[in-house]
Amino acid sequence: MKALIFITFLIVSTCGFGQDSLMTKSDSIVHIAESQLGIPYKYATSNPDVSFDCSGFTSYVYSSCDLPNSRSSKAYGNLGTKVSLETCQPGDCMIFSGTAAGSTTIGHVGIVVSNDESGLKFIHCSSSKRHFGVVITDYYQSNYPKRFLQVRRLF
Repeated sequence: MKALIFITFLIVSTCGFGQDSLMTKSDSIVHIAESQLGIPYKYATSNPDVSFDCSGFTSYVYSSCDLPNSRSSKAYGNLGTKVSLETCQPGDCMIFSGTAAGSTTIGHVGIVVSNDESGLKFIHCSSSKRHFGVVITDYYQSNYPKRFLQVRRLF
């Protein structure tokens, strides 16, 4: 029981204490996001371990780490600092257009999981029938480059 309490303390406290913690802020963001893998998509929801839409998912993760967040995907375009796709890092917010062809209006958000020699991967809550719910997607092996708008660093 004491071990479980200590592990829970470590996970929760890493979001609030910054870079001097055992985990970095970006590690904490990714850890919390990955803890929701497989949770189903449901429009207009933000219920951990039950269901999310894309902004409900990012809002839950970022608010768990006391970071700026929104229940609207569009608002993420004004949060934090814009960074390039090439320099994005785990924990950064990826912003995409909606599914309408040629749209430049923000309609989907996710969180960078990795950007290294094995590629760029992000976690998001998808409404697609092919990969429904909270999933990790390989950016370059998907259709998301066609919808990419920007990356924002919120920490």
